[in-house]
Amino acid sequence: MTTLIQTALTGIRRAISLNLGQHAHGEQHHRSEGASVREVVFGANDGLVSNTALVAAVAGGTSDPGIIILGGIAGMVAGTISMALGAYVSTKSQRELHESEEAREFWEIEHMREHELAETRRIFRLKGITGPLLDEVVDAVSRDHDQWVKLMMTEELGLPSKPPKPHLAASVMGVAFAFAAIVPVLPFFFAEGAAALASTFIMSGVALFAVGAWRATLSQGNMLRKGTEMVVLAGIAVAAAYGIGTAVGVVV
Repeated sequence: MTTLIQTALTGIRRAISLNLGQHAHGEQHHRSEGASVREVVFGANDGLVSNTALVAAVAGGTSDPGIIILGGIAGMVAGTISMALGAYVSTKSQRELHESEEAREFWEIEHMREHELAETRRIFRLKGITGPLLDEVVDAVSRDHDQWVKLMMTEELGLPSKPPKPHLAASVMGVAFAFAAIVPVLPFFFAEGAAALASTFIMSGVALFAVGAWRATLSQGNMLRKGTEMVVLAGIAVAAAYGIGTAVGVVV
């Protein structure tokens, strides 16, 4: 059965390549780092931006490094817990939706087989598969219900073939946030005043640029543009926070 499906899928790839006029000499390897890229980028970006803004706001209101460190550590801990819990709840909801839709697809295959066969034929027809090859492919895929459901999940419903993992998402998000959020605080352990704040801005800017550049490598984008984009957006938030902190500090 597995061999039959593999043969069918090979035929699909060949047919699609012929219809698109592609004559590739070999398949390019896909990057595997993208599995948790959302959690890494979201966690790191939020950790850097929110805690740099927090540190800047506190530093704008006081020059006491102890208070600034306390505020930064508190922001890191609270943010890590919040981001991890948020990632867990949202991913768990996605997993529950995935499982519900998967169960529904299995039911439809059992009780609405002809309708699902018609949907399967439409999916492959849109990919350019026609004639006897279409019949062979649909017949091969529909014999293995597990593979058939995976196909319908991805092609009909637009869902991933595998459900997300809440614990992994929460762990990655929390760790990424924590490591990023500690960066703006570090300079105040060794310096104070304008020197420490300047170091915070520089270190956070470099870290943000690195995250943006890494994003670019995953999507084959422009590293300079992606890195600069993250630094500029974060700079706007930090400048606003510092201005508010300074104003509050003057009033208080």
